Amino acid sequence: MVLARRFVEEVSRRLTLARRDDDPLNARVALLQFGGPREQQVAFPLTFNLTVIQEALASARYLNSFSHVGAGIVQAINQVVQGARAGARRHAELSFVFLTDGVTGNDSLDEAVHSMRKQNVVPTVVAVGSDVDADVLSKISLGDPAAVFREKDYDSLAQPGFFDRFIRWIC
Repeated sequence: MVLARRFVEEVSRRLTLARRDDDPLNARVALLQFGGPREQQVAFPLTFNLTVIQEALASARYLNSFSHVGAGIVQAINQVVQGARAGARRHAELSFVFLTDGVTGNDSLDEAVHSMRKQNVVPTVVAVGSDVDADVLSKISLGDPAAVFREKDYDSLAQPGFFDRFIRWIC
C-alpha cells in the first residue's frame, strides 16, 4: 500500500495540475479505491490541490479484499466523473488509471466497459505481479495492449525507466 500511495503522489506531482476547478487545460486527479462489490471508497474527489491529495493518501486505508473492478468503474463514473460535487469538466479527456495486482472478479465488467466507452474514457492499466488475468486486463484497457503496463512488483513502479514511460503515456 505504501508503494501504491507513493506512486499516486508522484504521478500527481509530475502532472501539470490545474490552477482552479474550471481550468480548461490542466489536470485534476481523483482516487477511488475498490474492493468487494459494495466496497468502493473515494479517497479524494477530483482536485488540483496537492496538499489535499497528500493528506488523503496519508489517511487512506488498504481495502484488503477480492476486488470487483466492474463495480469500481461504475462507481468512478457515477461519483467522480458525473458527481454533483465538482465532477469532470465538459469536454475534458477522461483518463482512468487502474493499478491492480490482477486478482479481480468479472461481475458487471461488460457493463462497466460499456460505460467507459460511452464516457470516452481513455484507460491505462498498471498490472503488478504475475497472477494477473489477461482477459480482464484486455477488457479494462478497451483492447489496447499498449495501454497495459506489466511490472513484476510494486518496487518497479518507482524505477525511473518505468515511471518516465508511464508519464509520457498518460500525458
